[in-house]
Amino acid sequence: MSFLGLLIVLLSAILIFAILLIELLGKTPHPYLGMFVFLVLPGIAAGGVFLFLIGMRWEAGRRRKNANLADLPYPKVDLNEPKQRKLFVYTVVGGAFVVTLLSWAGYEGYEYTESVSFCGQTCHTPMAPEYTAYLDSAHARVRCVECHVGEGATHYVRSKLQGAHQLIAVITGEYSRPIATPIKNLRPARETCEKCHWPEKFFGAKLLQLPHYRYDDKNTPEQVTLVLKTGGGSKTHGESGGVHWHMMIENSVSFAATDAKLQDIPWVSSKHKDGSETTYVSRRAKLSKAQLDALPRHRMDCMDCHNRPAHGFPSPDGGIDQALFKGQISQTLPRIKRLLVEAMMEDYPDSATAHRAISDRLREHYQSNFPEVLKERKADLEQAIQVATRIYDRAVFPEMHVNWQTYPTNIGHRNWPGCFRCHDGQHVTADGVVLGNDCAGTCHTQPKRSAPTALGVVDPNANADWHPWQLPSKSLDIPAHQALLCSNCHRAGRGPISGCDGCHKNQSYN
Repeated sequence: MSFLGLLIVLLSAILIFAILLIELLGKTPHPYLGMFVFLVLPGIAAGGVFLFLIGMRWEAGRRRKNANLADLPYPKVDLNEPKQRKLFVYTVVGGAFVVTLLSWAGYEGYEYTESVSFCGQTCHTPMAPEYTAYLDSAHARVRCVECHVGEGATHYVRSKLQGAHQLIAVITGEYSRPIATPIKNLRPARETCEKCHWPEKFFGAKLLQLPHYRYDDKNTPEQVTLVLKTGGGSKTHGESGGVHWHMMIENSVSFAATDAKLQDIPWVSSKHKDGSETTYVSRRAKLSKAQLDALPRHRMDCMDCHNRPAHGFPSPDGGIDQALFKGQISQTLPRIKRLLVEAMMEDYPDSATAHRAISDRLREHYQSNFPEVLKERKADLEQAIQVATRIYDRAVFPEMHVNWQTYPTNIGHRNWPGCFRCHDGQHVTADGVVLGNDCAGTCHTQPKRSAPTALGVVDPNANADWHPWQLPSKSLDIPAHQALLCSNCHRAGRGPISGCDGCHKNQSYN
């Protein structure tokens, strides 16, 4: 048994060095090689050491029980004998090597379990959507554990215990499709995000120039310009409000949601520096006071708005707008935005089918309506198809049941309710005070729509209304339209709505 354990240790060491050599000579690191080098093989080697010691202990017990072997203690150590002395030296050197190897592998194993490749690539299918989004995010150089685990041995151990449960789920295939969000038991942003993003340093404003292309034959380019009032987290920078009023050190905002994704929020409370508290309840909430009181309370932090800081999924129209703006898709291809967005929004069983369908749809349309495009601009069309399929693969993962509408994004309020989960004009206090929902007065300036301008330049002659079409004035008297939110028409993954018929199809109203 001891010799078997020794053989296991020797073979494990040889395999570790062989795989390390492969890893060093390879051009790109492979997540599964690292898992074997730093986790699997060291574990097997440790098992070999354990087997070696058990074998020795077993033999020692056997000799004590056998009268004929009682005078032969095991193991026998007598350094006066040359053979024993040589064996002792080999044992010490070999043992030191094994201890060094396992210690090094243990530390590297710890480092490996903290690596991005371990988090994102080891469990390939379940984590594919999140890992793909992470690589394309502004946090792509921030390791996963810096946000999901943070500092401290306690949280490291806790994360590994939770990871063991997740590993079993992956092995058995019993994991959620899609991965459920928000993540339960995630450390507060105050202990992770705020290591880099200090509320004390939030202040000022930010100019946003948002490219947009119309759904017409010419893909008419436009630009929506506004100034985002970032605001401040501390009054040491002066009187400050804006978007980050919620994160001001003097304020504490709490809310209660009825759903797991925290999208339906009927109750909001704000505690102020003087100790006073203001509570708002949604007029739309069909809950009794007892039911409201029973809902779990959440203290608002960064993640309640920045809920996809490293794992955002672009909407199809937003992705195509960016591609047109960057010149990745030619703006002069007739009707290209509408065709691509409509093709990308269809439900497909797998990515390969989606790629074929997007390509076939464009080719068939141009063959029927713009045959000259297929003859004269084949390269531009091929590039547009390639870019569209990349955007599709960036956000849609059929095997994980992830598409454009799976994960809400709470920043802003265009494609999802976002800010309007609370600031919808329907949350009021007991004495009728409405929770503010004046976007232009609090969060950003009135958007201006114009032709594209140079970076940092606002068109002084921009007088077009910020929205490309308006509801008829009489319809504004309809209560349902007064409470209409941007996301009702612009919901992620939904087709373009160009007028009343987009919602009221085949209906007539006086």
